[in-house]
Amino acid sequence: MTENAPRAPIPAAIAETAADWIVRRDGGELSAENQRSFEDWLSEPAHRRAFERLEDLWGLIDNDPMPVTAPPISLPPIPAKRRILSRRKRSSATAPARQRQRWTGGAVAASMALVAFASFGDWSIRLQADYATGVGERRVLTLEDGSRVTLGSSSAIVHDFSGARRKVRLLEGRALFEVAPDRSRPFTVEAAGGSATALGTAFTVRERDGIAELVVTEHRVRVVGGGRSKVVDEGQRVDFDAQTLGAVEAAGNGATAWTQGQLVVVNRPLREVVAEIARYRHGYLSVAGTAAEMKVSGVYDLDYPLAAVDSIERSLKLRSFRLSDRLIVLHR
Repeated sequence: MTENAPRAPIPAAIAETAADWIVRRDGGELSAENQRSFEDWLSEPAHRRAFERLEDLWGLIDNDPMPVTAPPISLPPIPAKRRILSRRKRSSATAPARQRQRWTGGAVAASMALVAFASFGDWSIRLQADYATGVGERRVLTLEDGSRVTLGSSSAIVHDFSGARRKVRLLEGRALFEVAPDRSRPFTVEAAGGSATALGTAFTVRERDGIAELVVTEHRVRVVGGGRSKVVDEGQRVDFDAQTLGAVEAAGNGATAWTQGQLVVVNRPLREVVAEIARYRHGYLSVAGTAAEMKVSGVYDLDYPLAAVDSIERSLKLRSFRLSDRLIVLHR
């Protein structure tokens, strides 16, 4: 195996146990009994590899990100001791505090396991891309035909204008396309196994969790998904992928607010809002439990995602636990 070859994923059970040991150790000195249990667990080579990998991954989150165009490199050495877990809104009641401590430890362990599984997941995508943006970055491009593309945070595209059709493939993230007219060469954006062909000027496409969302901001777009096609008019939206083509709906306000660094939401589940804000910051951000389905309306500044998280936490009277500001989970 070469130095830069991808490593096998950590089995879920081992990853969660390794993450739990990291949380318990970083929360304070282990008792003599727990220290012996920890050392016994580490004596298994697969366990030690998992533990060291999760420590490396957490160190990677806590450091500045690597450039988009850089190849994978050896992970940096990690200090033996981490920051103490900080928690907001501590309770003076002993029993609730213990319950929150147990809940927090388990949630952090699960979160770190997710970080382990997701590490370097987008490198293969980035190596394919003609253009890409980093976390929190927006970029405006002018393609060779004069069309303009605005890339959102953590987005990537590849394009091919060599044939009779101008084709752009959205590899990840979101983009606003302002298409230069050319009747002889249709302009098509491929995403999530479907496609959108401009019949006018401007539209946005977002790919998330294998599903693409189209919002038409000027004129019309023909969308193909699941073997069917629909024409979507200005001010409308639709979801599509390789198997399905959803219902056409009104897009609502704020469809292109992200191009100005704002997120506009009206009565949306908090999990969706948090997932979008998470794209604009380094580290891990999530919402757990019943709080995930709370409905949210507001305007949030994507250039200051941590302030947006703090605002949501205060306004909805939520709690959070944090490992520095790099791992945040909101909960009731």
